[in-house]
Amino acid sequence: MRIEGSVAFVSGANRGLGEAFTRLLLANGAAKVYGGARDPGTIAVPGVVPGPLDITSATDVEAAAALAGDVTLLVNNAGISTGTGIFATDALEQGRREMDTNAFGPIAMSRAFAPGLAANGGGAIVNISSVLSWLSMPTTAMYSAAK
Repeated sequence: MRIEGSVAFVSGANRGLGEAFTRLLLANGAAKVYGGARDPGTIAVPGVVPGPLDITSATDVEAAAALAGDVTLLVNNAGISTGTGIFATDALEQGRREMDTNAFGPIAMSRAFAPGLAANGGGAIVNISSVLSWLSMPTTAMYSAAK
């Protein structure tokens, strides 16, 4: 897929890799870049169209897809790591948060954006993973499984 002229949506666009993706997309000629974050006011890259997005919220996901109906590239970047071991007292609760965000969130985003991508002539969905999807440590087991 060509970046030049594309219209992209980046989840988790307010920091880290998400912010870097927005900068690179704009620098490489994307016509428009939307950025989603729980607090869209924290998106600091000039030229990014900010929008509220918690990818664990069906309402937020649908609103993001409606806002960015012209998208040709979806970058599922948002994610969390709680650093919770599987024997911690809150392991199930934190594991559910990680699964909801890191596994089910990108699925929900892809499903919500797919009709718009199709209507706009196709495009691409990029799911950002982690090296921790290939290995696990005591405090990353749930995160590793979610990725």
